[in-house]
Amino acid sequence: EAVFEGLLMREKAGTDAQLLLPGLEKYLRPKKEGLYTKWEDSADREKRSRTIFAQETIKVEEVAREVEAARSAVGSSQDVADFTIEALSSHKAVVSRKNRHYRFDLREAPRALCDILEFQESFTGKFDLPVGDDVLYLSRTHPIVEGLAAHVMDTALDPKAESVARRAGAIRTSAVNRRTTVLLTRFRYDIVAARGRNERRQLAEECRIFAFKGAPSSAEWLDDEAAEDLLMAEPGANIYPELAGKSVHSILKEFDHLSPHLEEEMGQRAKALLDAHRRVRTASQIKGIRYRVDPQPPPDVLGIYVYLPIPTGGEQR
Repeated sequence: EAVFEGLLMREKAGTDAQLLLPGLEKYLRPKKEGLYTKWEDSADREKRSRTIFAQETIKVEEVAREVEAARSAVGSSQDVADFTIEALSSHKAVVSRKNRHYRFDLREAPRALCDILEFQESFTGKFDLPVGDDVLYLSRTHPIVEGLAAHVMDTALDPKAESVARRAGAIRTSAVNRRTTVLLTRFRYDIVAARGRNERRQLAEECRIFAFKGAPSSAEWLDDEAAEDLLMAEPGANIYPELAGKSVHSILKEFDHLSPHLEEEMGQRAKALLDAHRRVRTASQIKGIRYRVDPQPPPDVLGIYVYLPIPTGGEQR
């Protein structure tokens, strides 16, 4: 309509006359004004939308703890690389590296895994940017990484499936000087948002690592950093399967001694989650909503891993 109006109402060069059909100006004027009004309204809505999603009212320093926690939970590109290479190698894939590129050959990998990944015999990938046209950027959310993680977890939790991952195990390592146990747990919470009499619930989950020295009945709990360091420990000596099984079963027999500590940790984490939730909502100036976090015990124990010291002088421990 604007173009049509411009063509019909423009002035002729060198004259004051206008090319104008009778009644056309009266007809077009309200349409032009309506068009301009809609245009300006749309621009205002877009501006408000950008402001809302930009969260310009939130200052980074006010939610720095939450940002750092999110980054830690997501993991770095090196974490993704370590997992992908280790998991595919454990499934008999051949992994070769040239510069920062990795070539993955899946011809010897299980058919079930190849079907999940939906890739042919081989592909080239990289875990950081930039990448070439024929190279896959293997980020945390890439279908190959997500499919691989799901396959490893699902087969580990399925008692009838063959898996390279285990929910329980034992190793001998120089990383400990006495028996130390690592627990992989999953906590669940209900985040409740209430406005007036209306409540909205949202389920939240997180995995937590805990470690303790000694027997469950007299556990000496380690801090989070020390517990995570144990995940990088490597075997330093062989261990008989019978001893590995006995070590895990001894933890299971006394597990009731560990439950109070895990449930207490779940309660503390629920409080921390509520505090973080409130800080973010306060920083974003959201008002009129009340929050609470309800823990959902008992914690799920996904894995039990026993670390035994390397015996010296023929001593068996």
